[in-house]
Amino acid sequence: MLPMRLLIPILLAAAHLPAAAEIKASSILYRDPKFVKEFVGSYGILSDVEPKVSTEEQALLGKVQELFGKDQFIAAEQEIVRFIKEIEKPTDPEKKPGEISATMVFVLGNLYFASDRTDEARRAFLEAIRRFPRFRRAHTNLGYLYISKNQLTEALPILQKAVELGETSPRVYGMLGYCYLQEKNALAAENAYRQAYLLDPKNRDWKVGLTQSLMLQEKLAEASSMFDTLIAENPEDRQLWLQQANALIGLDRKMDAAVNLEVLRLKGLANESELNLLGNLYMEQGEAQLALFAYLEAIEKAPKLDVPRALKSARILNDYGYPEKAAAFVDKVAKTGKLGSKEQMELDLVRVKIAQTAGDSDQVGSLLRDLFARDSANPEIRLELAKHYDNLAKNGTDETKRVADLGEAKNYFKFALESPTVAYQANLGLGQLFVREKQYTDSLAYIERALSLKTGDKSSLEQYLSRVRRAADRETQRKEREAAERAAAEEADAKSKAK
Repeated sequence: MLPMRLLIPILLAAAHLPAAAEIKASSILYRDPKFVKEFVGSYGILSDVEPKVSTEEQALLGKVQELFGKDQFIAAEQEIVRFIKEIEKPTDPEKKPGEISATMVFVLGNLYFASDRTDEARRAFLEAIRRFPRFRRAHTNLGYLYISKNQLTEALPILQKAVELGETSPRVYGMLGYCYLQEKNALAAENAYRQAYLLDPKNRDWKVGLTQSLMLQEKLAEASSMFDTLIAENPEDRQLWLQQANALIGLDRKMDAAVNLEVLRLKGLANESELNLLGNLYMEQGEAQLALFAYLEAIEKAPKLDVPRALKSARILNDYGYPEKAAAFVDKVAKTGKLGSKEQMELDLVRVKIAQTAGDSDQVGSLLRDLFARDSANPEIRLELAKHYDNLAKNGTDETKRVADLGEAKNYFKFALESPTVAYQANLGLGQLFVREKQYTDSLAYIERALSLKTGDKSSLEQYLSRVRRAADRETQRKEREAAERAAAEEADAKSKAK
């Protein structure tokens, strides 16, 4: 069984939620009926940032406002178009052509946008801005138009300009936050969403955007707190539960994350991946029975059995010292009847690991011999056979059998050396076998090779190799001394016989 200090990183590597889908806004803001009505009617005059209108235009806008109030947008458009034509090309020959204000162009753009004529609306807003560059609401509504077409690169500078001109509506700040979030500028997104949330705290979209920007910056405690608010308002939204679980895992609050996943499980909203994660979290807390229940339910939930993931769960149960529960889980996987020959072999290799943990050497040997008969070239099977015979020799009391088991272990280790996938383990295992047999010189080449193949921290193996080298030096010195003593004895014996 692996030491706990080695198992924890392995489990944590597995204990992450699959990438949760982005939390969607509850509505498309620029298509909200209330917004459309406000949007279409946004023609009021603000000094410095709105163009002035003529007396005739003011009278028309009053009439148009009445049509807006009755939702008669087509009639309003017809009135404005008729008015523009009359100003630019008067029917009265005595009357000189005039020029309409940027405001009239802007109002017409609003009407085009409201009727999904976005190209005409864009041209109208741009023309209104050309005629009056500080036209704040023209910038604002053009920004909304770009957002509606998902043209965020174009929307961002327009909305920034609107804010520079004094725009303070929560919707503009929220849309700015959305643009920043898509650009992964999480800090700017957070600031924009905070402003929107401050001005309109009931709006779900601003809370969602703020939470996502906090998650991107790994401000997990704040994000988790925001998720509490969102979940209270939307308890059936599985993505909220999942993303909060991600935040809790990042905060090392694993059991709190498990609670979130349990809620989804009890609601019937947890899928196979999430149930496997739940099992992993339980295993880290030593709750093997709860983990087993989660793993078993994951199999039931899977539309198609993910064999590698299922076997990984079995290994986790076994590596944490629960071979009987791992065996029960593997039996459940086997009974699905959905395993190919390769998957069946992988499952039997897991059975080998389980039998090793349980200390059942007879079962280990039986399984490995059967696996070897099915695929004698499989490097993992060769390695496991080598370790099996090495273990028998290590614990054997019958010297004749012990020597035979050592021979088998050496042979299988040497077979395994040929495969890159297990070369490190095979070299180390064979080197350690020779060390145990006090054949230090023979062990050196294999341990040195293992060190060259090892990835990650090599310090402990380097220290081990250093000790083996000192023992090999002593062994060499002893052999040289014994050889010299034998030579001296033989020389003395020869001289004695010569006399």
